[in-house]
Amino acid sequence: MKLNKLFGSFALLALALSSCANHDPFQEKTDIGQIVPTVYWELSSSTCKAGDYVHFKGKYYTAPDKQIDYSEVRAVVTRSQSSAATCKLTTSYALTQTVATQDTVRYDSVYTYPHSKAEFDGWEYVLNDSFPTSRTLAPVTWNEPTEWDQARFDLYYPSTFQDEFKEKVVTALTKDSTYYNDLRNVYINYDFTAEQFEALNAKYNVNFPTATATADKSDAWFTTTDVDHYYYTTLVDGVKVVHEVATQADAPEGVNVWPVYKSSPWVFSRYSDDTGGTLNSVRAEYMPYWKDLISEIPFTGWIYNSTDKNYAVNFSRKYTIVPKFRVFDTNGKMGTDTNTKTVELN
Repeated sequence: MKLNKLFGSFALLALALSSCANHDPFQEKTDIGQIVPTVYWELSSSTCKAGDYVHFKGKYYTAPDKQIDYSEVRAVVTRSQSSAATCKLTTSYALTQTVATQDTVRYDSVYTYPHSKAEFDGWEYVLNDSFPTSRTLAPVTWNEPTEWDQARFDLYYPSTFQDEFKEKVVTALTKDSTYYNDLRNVYINYDFTAEQFEALNAKYNVNFPTATATADKSDAWFTTTDVDHYYYTTLVDGVKVVHEVATQADAPEGVNVWPVYKSSPWVFSRYSDDTGGTLNSVRAEYMPYWKDLISEIPFTGWIYNSTDKNYAVNFSRKYTIVPKFRVFDTNGKMGTDTNTKTVELN
């Protein structure tokens, strides 16, 4: 009985071996146990001036019955860019818009070295050599220029950058009165023309000041603590609604009434029980006027630093080489160093 089981096991084993010999999926995928050159290398430095050579020491060996044909350095070049601009016309509102990109700009530049250039040191072959870099890959910077260069800006920055920047600033300053002081300061300090004020006065049927002098604009946008009239609030569907009345007696009985102070016609200056002091905001019906006005400020007007007399833009571009050292034998088998190395060009 045991003998029969033993013969049966041998039969199954023979069948399995026969099946593997006829159909081996691993054999079909790759050459199991193939001998390839063993390779590693060292770079003299991880940085290099664009246009200079990168020196390296490559080391390799293979089986005694194999012969090395040649080695090569295969290099990929990547580019990293950062474009930024900072708003300088505002104070409390701070915006720095940045766009960063990284991409491959050159694929597989190949430099070959005959095996005859390597020396055998008794253990392995040693190749001391180098590969070139291009002067066109020198880093580029453009930081806080004192003179504006639109052509250079267009070359370095995305085409939508200026419009997106302006949209962020204008929206922040005019969606509500969170940045009331910034909006006031922009009106006072930017050099708007009388024609701009006149055009908006006609558009919105208002009679706002058209003076362009800084002192005159400061006087025009004023607040006082002189009581002009009063206001009270109610809740309508959970939303606070403001009601302005000429006198306290004009308010409904039992509601809290607070003073509204005399100020510029577009300013709602009042006592706030929430803050325990004066609260200023731009009246909602006049906010479209101010939005149109500051929308006319060009991109360069927002980023000009009047203190340092320069434009708050910062651009940088740098290139990095990612090289691989590979060695081929006369049968076309390749060995490579698997460690990632990089060379930053300066």
